[in-house]
Amino acid sequence: MQRNAFGQIVASLRKERRNPLTGRPWTQEQLAAASRLSLRVIANLEQGKKATLDGVMLENLASALQLTTLERREFFTLAIGLEDGSAAAPVYDATAADAELLELFAGLYQPAFLYNDYFDILAVNHAALTLHAIEPGWLQSLAGEGERPNFLHVIFAPDSPMRRSMQAGWRMLALRNLHQFRAMTLRHRHTTRWHTLMAQLRMLPDFSAYWDDTHFDQADVYSHLRQHHYVHSRVGELRYAVMANTVYRPVVHRHLTALLPLDEHTFGVFAALREKSGGGFLKWLIQTPEPIQGDRLR
Repeated sequence: MQRNAFGQIVASLRKERRNPLTGRPWTQEQLAAASRLSLRVIANLEQGKKATLDGVMLENLASALQLTTLERREFFTLAIGLEDGSAAAPVYDATAADAELLELFAGLYQPAFLYNDYFDILAVNHAALTLHAIEPGWLQSLAGEGERPNFLHVIFAPDSPMRRSMQAGWRMLALRNLHQFRAMTLRHRHTTRWHTLMAQLRMLPDFSAYWDDTHFDQADVYSHLRQHHYVHSRVGELRYAVMANTVYRPVVHRHLTALLPLDEHTFGVFAALREKSGGGFLKWLIQTPEPIQGDRLR
């Protein structure tokens, strides 16, 4: 990553910190004081000028920005200054990796989503759609023509089926996904796509308040694994873990999440969903959705 891009990311993270008295974003002076770095170092860093930061200085900066464990991992990696794609082995084949990922996705019996760092949905199986009564037409309506729907839009849309199906469990779903979104998009905070997406999401009810809640939440986020326990509106009490796997790519990564049942009732519900849905899925790896193994959704 180029130095000026890293500087823009630091500036974006600084502006997420708010003065508790005025509500205004932190100034460079405030970040300098909190991180015990000089104002000149902060200014040079954000402007993309040469600024030498050792390990302790980076740790102080990450602590001042209140980054979680997942975010710190991304932050320290970006600070190295390598170009995007340099971490991939010379033999890496993105097309073959996508084909292997879709083959694995097609074999899953649990409800599952595949999305990128921005939470743009790349694939979703009918078991997941059926669980939350999400109609494929409604899902596509969230995106513009030729675009991908976004999973956070699915969660926060005022008419989201997930609000109805998860009931009291919806709040925890929203917060935990926003924590993951923070970490996954940290490396993209300087991009036009990030700013455009955030402007769109802030128009949705509850998003801005929940986004702020995740930033001021003192609980650390150190794993992509998370658990949910709630009473579903149609199938009753559910207990499951969200198992996440990342396929690394030169710029924007892929993330596969599947729901792992944690009790006998949830196992039975997921098995019934698989049988009812026929095992098919929709994919947006190319821009328009393609039905795979049929387009059945009863």
